[in-house]
Formats: sequence, structure tokens, C-alpha cells
Amino acid sequence: MQVRRFVRRLAAGLSVTLVAGLMVASAAPAGHASASTVAPRAAAATSGYWMVGSDGGIFAFGDSSFHGSMGGTPLNRPIVGMAATPDGQGYWMVASDGGIFAFGDATFNGSMGGHPLNQPIVGMAATPDGQGYWMVASDGGIFAFGDATFNGSMGGHPLNQPIVGMAAAGTGNGCDVLLTAPVGHHCLLPWPNDAFTVPSNTATGRRLNISSGVDPANVAGVHVGTTYQNQGGGFSPGSVIMTYVANLDLTQSGIATSTDIGLSLAPNAPIVIFDTVTHARVPYFAELDAQTSNTAEQLLLIHPAVALTEGHRYAVALLNLVDTSGQPIPPLASTMAALSGTLAPFTRGAHIKSVIRDDLASVLGSTVPFMAWDFTVASAHSLAGPALTMHDLAYQWLGTHHLPISGTPTVPVADYAPSYAVTSVTTTAGVRDVHGTFQVPLFLQDTSPYSSMVTDASGAPAINGDLTWTANFICVMPSTMQPAGPALPTVYGHGLLGSASEVEGSSFSGGVSRNMMGCATDWVGMSSNDLPNVARNLNDMSTFYTQVDHMLQGFVNFQFLGRLINSPAGFATSTAFQDGSQNALFQVGQCNFMGYSQGGIMGGAVSAVSTEWTHVILGVPGMDYGGLLLNRSTDWNSFASIFDKAYTDPVDEQVVLQLAQLLWDQGENEGYAEHLTSDPYPGIPAKQVFIIENYGDHQVGNASAEMLARTIGAQNHQPAFDPSFFGAAPRLDVPVTPQWGLTALDQSKPAPAGLVLWDYGTPTPPTTNLAPNGPAYGADPHGFGRGNSLLLDQITTFVSSGVIPNECGPSACQSSSP
Repeated sequence: MQVRRFVRRLAAGLSVTLVAGLMVASAAPAGHASASTVAPRAAAATSGYWMVGSDGGIFAFGDSSFHGSMGGTPLNRPIVGMAATPDGQGYWMVASDGGIFAFGDATFNGSMGGHPLNQPIVGMAATPDGQGYWMVASDGGIFAFGDATFNGSMGGHPLNQPIVGMAAAGTGNGCDVLLTAPVGHHCLLPWPNDAFTVPSNTATGRRLNISSGVDPANVAGVHVGTTYQNQGGGFSPGSVIMTYVANLDLTQSGIATSTDIGLSLAPNAPIVIFDTVTHARVPYFAELDAQTSNTAEQLLLIHPAVALTEGHRYAVALLNLVDTSGQPIPPLASTMAALSGTLAPFTRGAHIKSVIRDDLASVLGSTVPFMAWDFTVASAHSLAGPALTMHDLAYQWLGTHHLPISGTPTVPVADYAPSYAVTSVTTTAGVRDVHGTFQVPLFLQDTSPYSSMVTDASGAPAINGDLTWTANFICVMPSTMQPAGPALPTVYGHGLLGSASEVEGSSFSGGVSRNMMGCATDWVGMSSNDLPNVARNLNDMSTFYTQVDHMLQGFVNFQFLGRLINSPAGFATSTAFQDGSQNALFQVGQCNFMGYSQGGIMGGAVSAVSTEWTHVILGVPGMDYGGLLLNRSTDWNSFASIFDKAYTDPVDEQVVLQLAQLLWDQGENEGYAEHLTSDPYPGIPAKQVFIIENYGDHQVGNASAEMLARTIGAQNHQPAFDPSFFGAAPRLDVPVTPQWGLTALDQSKPAPAGLVLWDYGTPTPPTTNLAPNGPAYGADPHGFGRGNSLLLDQITTFVSSGVIPNECGPSACQSSSP
């Protein structure tokens, strides 16, 4: 996998690759005069183009950007052509001797410079994904580089006239021909969709190829950049499957909703998500986009109830649909054309026919669906590769940047600890509060909130020289040794855009009272310090990758905080963490993880790549920010006030959130859940997980928490839920089967993963993608549990033994103490 293809930028913004037989290039100013020009060539810019002169001078017009030129630099042979990258953020020039010059995000994949040619090169063309190119000589000889394939040539064949140029087979305008509605929004639908991929040498055999020329633009006219998305080998495991069906009636069509997921697996279900590898159906629930009341543009949103398997290809079919007047909805014209062999382009029609007649044959039989298509989910390497690379590099770095252990001549690798400093120690009412900093290798260009990842020549994350990130820490613990012995230590993950100081308040006070130590650091990328970058990104989601890059830096910071707890050379050596007899106030080497809210959403991800702890508590967690979390959260209200002004159309907003999710996967549970409790990454231990869910949560929707639970194979306390809260009138719109798909948890012994739903009497939240705004939904239970002694008993028992005890007996878990 290529995490990020960065071409190193030299002085004056020039990015050049020197090829054999060509002289060293230097930057030339924009508009440098050239003696003659080669025919202009359009690229992904929506309204612009470049012209190149025979001396390599570049002229940029419209919204195309200047990325450098060869103007003013001596050349062995004149420039005879150019080609642009798919996103319009780079280009190549080719000289008549086959020398290649790469600018912007164009990558050098080889050249003919210095090699003898029968006839001179006269032109070039780029592959659709921008990862390769062809050159053509005047005798029709073809030279292929990168992922360009050789498909034949005219070399050696007599020609009436010499060849003067070439063009690559078109890929359309970046849209799929299957769907042309709703009006003005036909691109990137249906989603996800292998029409927006190209063949590649990735683990899945495909690479995303999403055109930034046709995806949504903000009010300033800036389309969401897809450079980093297009490095992925497939789509998100939790992708919202989106399409448009005019006048669709969910109820009359019998479509499974969030309160009855079981309907999705019925033999006659009108929506089918089919795993073409296992030949099994995937459970889901569907809804019309309630973020808009305009039925003419409401998308059909289909949410997998469990994360889709990494690397698998899925086929989707919609059939036997009914409209709001009770009439059957006929198949799309594109479906009929694909089956009859008349859909253009022919290759697309033939593929869709194969999906219907081959992949979905066991499901559809002779039924003609309304529509059908397929898509590929990204591989584990594509999703977790950056974090795993950073983990390995960081611990290698620790081998030469660790603190010495006094009196120990040979320091085992497992005991290396990063450098740290205690900056303050206070004791109040029997609680020791320690502040300080520790050093972590820096993987970013700098420590500002806007910086991006440093990468090596292959595009993988790399450490930024000798620079470090100075991470903060705050630890709270009993100030004296308790009768039960040293406190049980926990790394604590704070909530949405908060800070490490959360561990000092009521969020962890119950833990301290139960003889636990909590240590926190800021979630880099999603802390209060990152608010300026969050605001920038909401206005232009092209920059969102920088936020994810910071989240990955945060993963390393959290693991090093765990190492300071586990290592005898870490916190245990400081008097700030000792009693009067120099005994450590906490159990060295026994680190656990606890994260609430955002700390639970990102906590499963950092735990999946961590070697510092095995017991994981995820409080009110979830997964899938772009699909299941944001629209259903009251937290989104304040952020949507920015986002809605930048992206004013509801259809565009859903597409933009899915484009963001392709990157967000690397920083939250969605990209890692499949490897948290089973099938762990190489060298990483599997984790035991305790999920705490609060019914009717206003900030993290129950649907998201339960998707996470299904994905990691969690079992649940049963009965899971009672519609009547302590005998009150039953609540409405409750699920037909609470926590559908989970089996009963044996609460007498450790289990890989368990879920307990705590009910504080909250009304049922909306059953669509709306937040529970307003008094009808009662008090938000998101932060409840701190006063629930039974829950605190479950937490302390789990971290010490791995058992989630049954504190609720034969009843659902209800509490009147928040």
C-alpha cells in the first residue's frame, strides 16, 4: 500500500525527476516565454488547461495551476508533449528522446532518456489513476511505465505517415452511467461503487479513482480534493450505501429500518448486500435522508449493521420496490440496457450484467432488479498500514531515545521508556494530581494543527528527523497506598475535542475512589488545540487529511503514555508517583485503557494497534463518524452551522461525509474493529473489550455502538432492554429485538467482548438520521454512569479480572443514579 504519494518539493515549488541523459532542472517563473508550443492538453481542472513549449515552458489558463516548468533550463532534446494527473495537481512533460519531467503530484515511473530509439518520441498519455503513462514514437512504437499496460503498437509496421500523438482510453467524466438523479447530483452515485476505482497492484487489485473535478464543491467553488482518498485500495468497511429512488415508500416496500434489522435478511428482502467471497447476505437498515425534507432529493441511505469485511467485494441489488402511490417501481433504464447489451460504455454494461446474472444469481434468479452494482472494501493494509508503520518506527526510535534504568547494565527492549518530565504535583482530599510532559517521535511536518504527515520515498509515514512531539500528561491516583495495594493504572481517552484535564474531574473520580490511577494526554487531532484546523476543514474538506494525520500522531502518543506506566524506567521512578517509602502508588506493567465518548470511538482503534494493554473499556462508543455518528449527534449541531454554509446541498453533504470517511477510517474504530478482539495484527495482542452503552444517547447514537459490538463479536447482558423504566409506561419506537444480532454474555467468566446497555429512563431517540434535539427526548444520558455504583463495580472487576459481572440479575440494567 502507498499511504501517501508525496513528491518532494524543491526550491520555488518545483518537483522534478532527473532522468538519464537530461540535465538538472531548475525552476522557471510562470509565464516564461517559449519559442513554440505543443498542443494544449486538458486535465482534471474543471475549467482550465496548460500549454507546454518545446523548451518546457508552461502556460496555465483557467483554474489549472502552475506546478513548475523546464523553461530556462538547457535540454538535451525538445519537449514534445505533456500529460496531467487525474486531479489536475501535477503533470509530466516528455522530451523527444523519451526523457520525463514530473511536477506537482505527478510521480516518476521511468523514462527512455539515455536509451537509443529507432524514432523520436512524439507524445504521451497518462493512465486513469495517474500511476503510470505511455509514450509513443513517430514510428508507432509504445513504451509503458508504472501501471500502464502494453496493448500493442505500430512499431515495425509500415506507415503512410508518421505518428504525431496518442490518447488514453477515456473514463467518462468521473460519473457512473447507472444513475442520473437526483437532478444535478448524478456523480458519485450510487456509492460506494467500483466504477470509481481502477485496476491496480494493491492487495484488493483495485485503487480508488474518484474524480475531484466532479465531486461536491463548497460555496467558494473548491471541489473536495481526492488525492489521498485515491491512494486507498477500496472503500470504507462501514460505508453508507447511497443511491436514489424517486418516490420510494420504505414501509410498502418492506425495507428493514433501524428498529427491525432482522427484516434485512428475509429471503424476499427488497435490498440485498451480498458478499461475493462468502456468498452470504449482510444485515443492514435503511432510511431516507431526513437531513432534508425535499423528497425530490432524498437519498436512500443503507447502513451495514456490521462492518463489511476488509478486502471483500460486495454486490448490491434493489428489487421489488414500491412507490408512495403503492405502485411497483420498474427497473432503471440503465439496468435494462445493461442486460440487453446496449448500455454505453459497453464494458460498464457488460460488468453490470455480470453482477446481476453471475454474482447475484442465487439471490435474484430471473428477477430483474431496479438496479445493481458492486464495490470493493479496502484491505487491512490500506486501512491500518499507516498506524502500524508508525507503531513500529516509534518503538525502534525508542531503542535509541529511551531513559536509562539505573543499576541495570542491559536494558530489555520491553522496559524502554520515553523521556518525561514532571511539571507539577498537588494533593487534594487524598487525590494525587501529577502534570508533566513526555517526548514522542514527530511524524508531522511540524507541531502546528495544520501540518501534514512526513513520508518516505514509498509514501509511508516517516519520523521527522530528530524532532519530537512534546506530549502532555495528567495523572490522578490515591495519594497514599491503599489497603488493597497499588492502584490499577489506566490510560484514559477524553471526549470530543476536549483535553487531558477531563481525567481530573468527575469523569474519573469514581475510578480513583475504587483505587485506580488514570493518566491522560490530549487526543492530538481531536483535542481542543485542534479546533482551528477543524473549522478550516469544515469549510473546505480538501484539507481534512491533515486532521487524520494528527490523529495518527495521537495514537503514538497514547502508546508511549502506556509505556511510561508499564516500564520500570517510567513513572515508577519519580517521587511524584511514589509513597513515602518510594513504593510506586500504581501497579507497574498493568496498564489498561478506558475511553469515553470520543475516547471510545478512537479508543478501539488505538487499542487494536497497541502492545501496551489488553483490557479495554469503551464507554458510550461507536464507529463510522461520516455515516452513523455525526447526523445523529446533538454535538454536530454547532459544527453543522459551519459545514452547512460551506456545502449547502443535502446530497452534496452526504457525499462529502463519505469522502471524509475514507480518510477517517485510519483514525477511528471503523478501520480497526475487525482486528480488535480477534485476528489481531502481527505482533499485536488481541484485546478484551467492555462496551458501555447508554440508551437514548444524544451524542453517540445507539445504532453506532451496536454496529461496533457486532463487528468485534461482542455478547450482551440479557435481557438487554425493558421498554418500561421501573414500571413507567412503555416507550415508543423501541427496536423489535434490542441489540439485534448479539448473543447472551456469560457474566461469570472472562469473554473477548461484552456489552451492557444501561437505561436511565431516556426516551427513544429518532429512528432516522436526525439528532434527538428538543425536550421531547429528555435529558442527555451521554455522561451518565459516574454515580452508578453497579456500573463502577463492573468497571473495576473487568479491569482486574476480565469479567463483566452481572449486577442487574435477571432484569435489564436500569439506574436512577446518573
